[in-house]
Amino acid sequence: MAVRKVVTRSSCHFRGYFPSLKNGHSVAWESQLEGGLFRLLELSPYVLSYEVQPSRERLPLGDTFLDYIPDLRVFLGDGSEWWIEVKPASKLSIFSVKQKLSAASIHFPATNRNFLVVTDELIWREPLAANLQKILYHRRGPLLSVAERAEVSSKLSKYKPQIFHDLISIFGRMEAWRLLGLCVIGIDLEEPFVDESQVFLSGGHRHANIFA
Repeated sequence: MAVRKVVTRSSCHFRGYFPSLKNGHSVAWESQLEGGLFRLLELSPYVLSYEVQPSRERLPLGDTFLDYIPDLRVFLGDGSEWWIEVKPASKLSIFSVKQKLSAASIHFPATNRNFLVVTDELIWREPLAANLQKILYHRRGPLLSVAERAEVSSKLSKYKPQIFHDLISIFGRMEAWRLLGLCVIGIDLEEPFVDESQVFLSGGHRHANIFA
């Protein structure tokens, strides 16, 4: 649960809610940059769930302390957790921001926690950003049931599609896009996506792991 309310009427920042399947509920975001990162987390095969503004930290800063709330806490399938700050790269040179993030980069490892700063240079780089937006736009409905996943696995094992066009031939275009959105099938997110793009039947979407 967030340690402070994220979406309010009083701020001039652009805010909203992201419909997260991994969390089972909508997640509040304070900027389009955060919303862009949510897309990447949703399609990362390594991410189980995440929460916004998860903790209130006291960062040592010389002879005093600095109050700090990280933007995200991310839970991975290997049991590890990451605390994340989302920030435009252009703001990293501001003294107060640099001071805060420098203190955070010392504080979290000192408390046996992983810390990562993610900028627009990662989130908005192309064709990654366009692929994320397109895939999540086409995602429909809940996660596959056990019976649905077994049926899909049976067809994939039988027909072994190599490219997205093969996937369309087996499931139809709408369902093929849904399988991409649910991470049942993966693609290379760093390549422009077309019907002839290679698909991966295991391991999820390539280049969606920012925690390596």
